[in-house]
Amino acid sequence: MAMTEAELKLRKTGRPEDIQYADIIKMLRDLRGGDVYDETLSPVFNSVDQAVDAYKSQLRTPELVTKVHQIIWNERGRLVGQTFELPPCPYTQNELKTLEEQGKRVGYLPPQLSTQQGRHLLDGMFPNLQSHSVREGNTVTNEQNQSGWFDYETSNDAPYLNTTEPQLRKRVAEEGRCLLNLNQYIIAGQDSKLLTGHYLDENATLTRLGSCVEGRVVGANFDRGGYLNIIWLLESDVRYRRLGGRSSGVKRP
Repeated sequence: MAMTEAELKLRKTGRPEDIQYADIIKMLRDLRGGDVYDETLSPVFNSVDQAVDAYKSQLRTPELVTKVHQIIWNERGRLVGQTFELPPCPYTQNELKTLEEQGKRVGYLPPQLSTQQGRHLLDGMFPNLQSHSVREGNTVTNEQNQSGWFDYETSNDAPYLNTTEPQLRKRVAEEGRCLLNLNQYIIAGQDSKLLTGHYLDENATLTRLGSCVEGRVVGANFDRGGYLNIIWLLESDVRYRRLGGRSSGVKRP
């Protein structure tokens, strides 16, 4: 298990009292799954770019993840005159590491933006979407209005390729997860662009979502310019090699 920044700095001093304190941090870290944190060493970010750089280069502790996403949501809120206060990331450092090894990433969706009715705010944050699905009065409903911290598959190409809707739902349910809904998908795609330079599915795979029009699941992808493409009435028995789905795991504090 990697040392925290606090532990590393204490050990570098070489002073016996600092090394003793570092040993205490290590003991607590081992007991608590790696999420011990020294708030006095908390990074301060002045911009989204600085936060993203830190996310890419530093150990992904729950505290770092919380601060990075808070900075991102501060900027997104500013664009639409909203304020979003994020609760602490509930994933432990070990859980974050395991998710990364599984090809998943953590994101956050504010409750105000988690519904069909609130989705139009995303249009103001991300004008490149240019989709009816993010306009007021849109017709895309969510099967579940999940909000808060969640995790999702990060692969650019959709997972679960070449599955019918029943096959996809069965596999996702067996993993104890649910289909990513449209609101979550938009945030996951925008986070992906910030953190990797690429939108989800921009290589032309199509993702089935946990959102519907007239009871039928929709499919979605982004193009490289950020345009959100929605396939409205996707037949449940359709399958092909570029059609898949994405799943969501919701973590409660």
